[in-house]
This record gives sequence, structure tokens and C-alpha cells, in this order.
Amino acid sequence: MIQETLQKASLADLFGLIEKLPGAQGHLFRGQRDAAWRLIPTLYRLTPNIQGGSIAEGFDLFEANLIHRFFQEGLPYLPLISRSYSNDRALAQHFGAPTRLLDWSEDPLVATFFAVEQWETKTDAAVFMILPEARFRPEDIKSFNGIQSAAFRPPAIDRRIPAQRSMFTFHPHDPKDQPFVPLEQRPNIGGDVGNPYGKGGNIRGFAKIVIPQSLKQQLFLRLSRIGIDRRNLFPGLDGVGADTTARARTGHWM
Repeated sequence: MIQETLQKASLADLFGLIEKLPGAQGHLFRGQRDAAWRLIPTLYRLTPNIQGGSIAEGFDLFEANLIHRFFQEGLPYLPLISRSYSNDRALAQHFGAPTRLLDWSEDPLVATFFAVEQWETKTDAAVFMILPEARFRPEDIKSFNGIQSAAFRPPAIDRRIPAQRSMFTFHPHDPKDQPFVPLEQRPNIGGDVGNPYGKGGNIRGFAKIVIPQSLKQQLFLRLSRIGIDRRNLFPGLDGVGADTTARARTGHWM
């Protein structure tokens, strides 16, 4: 995994780092407010109380039970979309239930917003970039041999999905008899791209941009000035209220 560190609170410098990696126009972006956090879907942060079979099989059953409960309890509130493997998990993920999916955005500014939104925290933040090896729904992929990341666009469940240019990724649990391997620890994840460092050959389209804690507030303010804020990313009164609170915390009302 390539790792870079942003040196200035500049969106131009941020885009310079993004464009340094060939194929960046096909990447997805994920912001995390703590650069030390690992890339692990919420499902695999839990411990399933299921005996027998491999670890992967235990998580398969655990997730299926969670999805069933989500739909059983949430039926009166669910939007009218067709049931499928990917749609079920996209709905559950979007509304906070644990799944094997990870949230990403096609817009690097959206990912940066989520990385720096809580700028008061005393940690460095990070924006991850990934070039998925496949762009299909998991149920449409015949074999995951050699594929460690598959991306698909969720249905427009509500206005947040298009506003945030949301994408989800699916990552096979392999090896099946061992704990889930965090994405940043996998040497062969991401599509092949030309080496941007002039050393020849190809590298994997997977990178991490660290945002030092000292730059977070200024980046947050710059994003707010161009409309990358809660008001626009979470359309509705909740978003307006959250954005008003965020601006009050910074002392900037523009």
C-alpha cells in the first residue's frame, strides 16, 4: 500500500497526491477520522457465537441471522426496493446494521469531509483510495479467484446515497479458517496500475493519505466554503441542524 502525508491544508495539494497515483479517476475514496483505524467491515469487528465450520462459515451464518432480524424488525419502515444479496446488505449497512460491506465515495472531497469533520479529536485522519478489481454485485461474480475487492453502486435508498456519491465494496473472507485480514494488511489488493515513482512495472491501486491533526480544522473550513458539509451530504433538517452546530463549533458562520 502506498502511503503519503498531506503537508499543507490545501485542497490543491490533496488533489496533487490523489492524481500522483495513475488510474486515480477510477478509485474510490474512504475517509476515517483516525488514521490508525484498520479497514475492517463492521461484521468482522464482532465475534459470532456460532460453533462448527470455518471462521468464514460462522460469519456467513452470523450475517444471515443479522440481516433476517433487520428485515423482520424494520419491515414497516423499509423503502420499496427488490430483495437481493447485495440490496439486503446495502440497506442494512446504510441504516447502521453490521454487514461485510465497506462504505466508500466516488468523490474524494466527500471522503475528506468524513475524515476531518471531527477536527477537534487529537488524532491524525486518513483518506484511503482503492481501485477495485471488479465492479459487479457480489452475486454476479462467478469466481472470486484473485479478486479481493468488488465495488457496486447501492440503490438510491434515500437522498444521502446520490448526495454522497456512495459506493459499497465487498471483500471475500480468505483464508476461510483464519480471522478476517484488514484491507491495509493485504499485499495484493487493488487493480494494477503503472508505478508512479518511475521504478517500472506495476503496483496495486491502493493508497492511504494521512492528514495530520494540525491540518484538519482548516481543511474542514475549506470544504464548508465549497458546500461539502452536512447540509448538502445529509439532505433534510437533520443535515441542516448538524451543519449549523458544526459551524458554531468553528466560530465561522459563512
